[in-house]
This record gives sequence, C-alpha cells and structure tokens, in this order.
Amino acid sequence: MKRRRLLALTVALLGGCSDLPGATGPRTPPTPSEPTAAPTRSLRVTDLGVEEADGGHLRVIATVRNGTDAQRTRTLRIRVRAGEARTERRRDVAVAGGAQRDIVFDFIDVQYGDFSGNGSLNSGWV
Repeated sequence: MKRRRLLALTVALLGGCSDLPGATGPRTPPTPSEPTAAPTRSLRVTDLGVEEADGGHLRVIATVRNGTDAQRTRTLRIRVRAGEARTERRRDVAVAGGAQRDIVFDFIDVQYGDFSGNGSLNSGWV
C-alpha cells in the first residue's frame, strides 16, 4: 500500500521534470504559394519635423515616401498635444511611385511655444 502511494507521488513529482521538446511553430506551416513576409507598405512617414510658423503657431512637416512603383494616395493624420489641448489635422496625400514629398500641416490654434515646452505629436494613416 505504501509502495503504491510512493509510486503515485513519485510519478506526480517527476512528471514535470521531463526534458522532451515541446511543440513549437504553427500547427499548419504555410504552403509554398502563401506569402510569408509582410507586404511592403505603399506610403510611410519617414520624418516628422516641427517649426514655428510666421504667426507663432505650430507647423508640422511630414516627409512621406512611396516604396512602390505606382502612385499611391492615402489620408495622413497628424495628432498634436500641447498641455491639455489636443488637436488633429488630416490631409489626402498623393506620392508618385518611388518618390517622396513633404506635407505641411499648420496648427493655427496651437502656439509653437506651448508645444515646444511639453507637447507631443504622432502620425497615422486613416
């Protein structure tokens, strides 16, 4: 009787001590006809710059690059936070294939001084 308990206890304790390899990878690997790499994005923002415009407001300059061979058009959104104020601008952007261009966003309601002290900005495609 004590042997059975000892055997059951030993199996329970050593059950997790196996060094057999566990399953890794996908259950069904991709077939050769399926793409495995992420597709190249058509438009991407490569640089965001800020400057003070003539009226003292914030100006954001987004450099957009087209990594494809054909012209692409998308809507770019720039969000700005300066203190408690949050605002955004959207603009349709068309870039020729293999080219890049600068897109200017004027935030007339945001003073450059307010933004430069504690502001933040981000970009995204809509």
